[in-house]
Amino acid sequence: MYVTTFYSFKGGVGRTMALVNVATQLAQMGRRVLIVDFDLEAPGLDTLAIPRSTKPTPGIVDFVSEYLTTGQAPDAADFIYEADWVGRQGGRLFVMPAGRNDELYHDRFSHIDWAALYEHHDGFILFEDLKEQWRQLVAPDYVLIDSRTGHTDVGGICTRHLPDSVVILFFPNEQNLRGLTKVVRDIRSEATPPRNKKIELHFVMSNIPDLDDEDLILANRLKDFRAALSIDEPLTIHRYDSLSLLNQTIFTRERPRSRLAREYVELTDRVVGANTEDREGALRFLRSAQRLRTRKGPGAVDQQITDIISKHSRDGEVLHAAATIRMREGRVEEAISLLNESIESGYASPDAFLQRADSLRILGKPEDASLDALKVLEASEADSYQLEHAVRILRATRPSLLPQVLPPLVTRAAKIRNPGSFAARLNWSTDELAIGREILSMVLTDSRVSPNERESARSQLAMALIGLGEFEQAAELLDSVAGGPADIADMFNHAMAVWGSTGEVPKTLFERVRELDLRDADTNGAPNYLQCLALASWATGNIGEAETLSHRARQAIVRRPNPEFSCWRYLTVPATEFVSDLDSFGHLVKHGRPLPTVMGSRGYRPLVGR
Repeated sequence: MYVTTFYSFKGGVGRTMALVNVATQLAQMGRRVLIVDFDLEAPGLDTLAIPRSTKPTPGIVDFVSEYLTTGQAPDAADFIYEADWVGRQGGRLFVMPAGRNDELYHDRFSHIDWAALYEHHDGFILFEDLKEQWRQLVAPDYVLIDSRTGHTDVGGICTRHLPDSVVILFFPNEQNLRGLTKVVRDIRSEATPPRNKKIELHFVMSNIPDLDDEDLILANRLKDFRAALSIDEPLTIHRYDSLSLLNQTIFTRERPRSRLAREYVELTDRVVGANTEDREGALRFLRSAQRLRTRKGPGAVDQQITDIISKHSRDGEVLHAAATIRMREGRVEEAISLLNESIESGYASPDAFLQRADSLRILGKPEDASLDALKVLEASEADSYQLEHAVRILRATRPSLLPQVLPPLVTRAAKIRNPGSFAARLNWSTDELAIGREILSMVLTDSRVSPNERESARSQLAMALIGLGEFEQAAELLDSVAGGPADIADMFNHAMAVWGSTGEVPKTLFERVRELDLRDADTNGAPNYLQCLALASWATGNIGEAETLSHRARQAIVRRPNPEFSCWRYLTVPATEFVSDLDSFGHLVKHGRPLPTVMGSRGYRPLVGR
């Protein structure tokens, strides 16, 4: 049960309307919600367009009055009714009104001394009992309390005693800033001994005109509020001109596509995101934990992560999200334990297996890691990135399995999301290139593929064909582009395909590659890019430039020794082998031999004048 109070220092900001819209949205999300009208001087929840009780229902004032008369906490069931047909997906909405709406209401209210209730009649215990009755009778996921305005004893009950969080709605003027300064300070003081109760605050600028702020009036007022109240990211609910407001329409239900409804939904998301008892709130917290460490401090965040793990110990998705954080922190064994629990709980997703495989590799357990990678390759729901990640793990742990596990993926290619992206990364061996060629060929004939995806697949297929020594087919594929290759990568590949198919270096095509390098290789320092331009420079007789570019490619790969695609072999290779290919290129520059490995044993006619 998560209790949130809606408070405003002054009226006119749509506090009650915001509460009911948030409550309705929560019920439509499948949550059990109890709304409590604690605006006892001016109750109004029952005036909004939510179903009412078929009979007069007593409320907070009657509950407290009966307690003061009898000395016993009444049965809260007599003071709560359900608003039928509001929720969806199992969500339900319950209401505890301010009191029975009759001619004696204000008399009953005026006879309650709220300060004396706490000082002499165990008011604190009474409301703790009421909270427990809410828990047992309604079992709400959320309790939303509509608090009265100003500085009052009742306001203190609503903003400090009862809630886990407070939504503070305000119009950004000086009167609200002056009044809220004390309220916010008092709420935050609850986090200090003896209470030690941290109450989350959500600040919402409300009833804001949707006008240009050319004079920075709103910006300057917000700056003042940020400084005085330590506000991080306030939400905004704009003034909304609609006659539906006269009927107090519930926008999140009746007009869900309106801007006002979207703003109420954003507020709902903010409330849910702070409630780690709600699995959606727990997931949002875990996904933003890195950012929250800066604002809340690492100790507080880590404690909340521990609490989340305890509260959601059988929720596989939550455990998986927690494992992701532990991995980032280097707590690998703890991450594996969480992933084991996540998978055992039924969250056997490709991501879970991949993350566990990565963790097992770090711990030096390649056999176990490869088993998880195999599970991903067998998963029908795995997307292109997940499949590529699994293949990468197998390359590092059990590469001998790849010739067995890759061919079946060809028959599944049509069902893989972004199959071309997956196939493009199968370029570490000729066996992989052969599988990639089959998948890319299928992509080119798939009518569902977008023009951009088809163009990318065509380029990738040409590279796979070159890597397999099928130069004529690659050249024909690139020649089929209207007007010929215009992209520098396609032009380079076209030149390599023609070289491989004819045995003669096509100087004109390589010159075109150099012309297309509008950046003069200054802004693109990728090792492969520099290597390709070095080869093109050699092919056009620019030896000094070729040596300079090759040297820069060497510096780049040494600086960041990651695997890199090498145009010398048309394969992705480890950094050490990329350096070896640059060495071979150096011999070619000086001695006219050897040819790029991708050319195999094909003939070679030296350039004229060499």
